[in-house]
Amino acid sequence: MCRKDYVGAVRKIREANYLPAICGRVCPQESQCESLCVMGKKLSPVAIGKLERFVADYEMKNNLFTPPLLPEKRQEKVAIVGSGPSGLTCAAELAQMGYQVTVFEALHAVGGVLRYGIPEFRLPKEILDLETDRIKALGVEIYTNFVIGRTATMTSCSMSGDSRPYSSVRGPGQPTFMGFRGRA
Repeated sequence: MCRKDYVGAVRKIREANYLPAICGRVCPQESQCESLCVMGKKLSPVAIGKLERFVADYEMKNNLFTPPLLPEKRQEKVAIVGSGPSGLTCAAELAQMGYQVTVFEALHAVGGVLRYGIPEFRLPKEILDLETDRIKALGVEIYTNFVIGRTATMTSCSMSGDSRPYSSVRGPGQPTFMGFRGRA
């Protein structure tokens, strides 16, 4: 950052967090990072979320994204059920390790709580879609409108041999009813 190497900075961030444009907007850095920052003892803590967002936006506005070099593809396949923050992060991490990753999302669009639980002014959908495209650039396949158990079973979804499932489902698309009389 000090050398104004913003692309280098965002690439370094992506080594630990493949969703910097999202996390720079929605993660509670004030309570999780900045409150523990040693700079805050005598000065202001490092505004890590704002820095993360800035370098991710710089990369996006200047169309400077390039996918990282990936290792040779492994034989093992991983099926991820759910495309929320956990599923997307898991997909990116595993793809960067060479695994063949497929994500199955029950709803019509990717993102889970990122899409359906965070308002547009806080996380624009175009940012979510862009970060999703960057995960696809790692070789991750994503299927929407795919309900495991209805559209197909887990065993029929390329789950053979050296395959492993991962479920990130919490179900933001599933309503929870309070159980009182007269509810709709």
